[in-house]
Amino acid sequence: MAEGGQCFISSFLSFLTPARDKLFKDKDPQGTYALLAPLLRKKPANIAERRALYELAGLCLRELKRYDEAITLYNDIGDGYQAGYCELLHGRYANVQKHWLPLIQNRGNHWCLHLYGLITRQLATYPTLFQIRNHLESDIGNLIRAGQMPMVENIVSYADFMQQLNLETCKFIGRAFFNAREVEPACLDRAAEFLMKGQKALPNDPEVYYHLGQYQLEKGELDDARVMFNQCLLISPTFLPAKELMEAHSLL
Repeated sequence: MAEGGQCFISSFLSFLTPARDKLFKDKDPQGTYALLAPLLRKKPANIAERRALYELAGLCLRELKRYDEAITLYNDIGDGYQAGYCELLHGRYANVQKHWLPLIQNRGNHWCLHLYGLITRQLATYPTLFQIRNHLESDIGNLIRAGQMPMVENIVSYADFMQQLNLETCKFIGRAFFNAREVEPACLDRAAEFLMKGQKALPNDPEVYYHLGQYQLEKGELDDARVMFNQCLLISPTFLPAKELMEAHSLL
């Protein structure tokens, strides 16, 4: 590619930076999509530009639950995984397979194969340690925000099985529930259930004590929160988030 073309693409991608900040930092998908709308109407001819634009716009539309519009964008750039993922968030099981079957044919151990087995309670495969680490927590959070609680319950029914493959499984599930508490208040106590399982699986993991401390703070149980944060710092004295929360709540 000519140097001028590279500079043009670089300039285009840098234009997306404020939009990314608005989505990921400000948590404002509606405002982000408004910034992107003029570019979407032009439909960039360059595939690199179009992919960057459509991926960001697709995330906005997904958060806004405008799934059909997101699927159209993902199909345009050949992103079958995200197109199928939007079908999943929409609860349309039958439409997921047409997007994901070609992926599985090319990559027999693709995460989508495991995810579909989990949400349908038909899991007959073994996800890897890294697949669980990279996908489980975010998928649970996305499904909760989409209102697909039956799928979430199907996934967590495999918690003990997945914990044999990755000892952090219950910590990931607990953290996903905790971070979704504002969307679904019942998730708070589900978080404690899985974080306690995570503590039993990894009693020397400072993160799990930190998250249990967060839970106790949320419940207003300051003495119990102090115990959890102190245990976190006993294991990892440089765990800054625990120190900051203890200072903020006068627990030192």
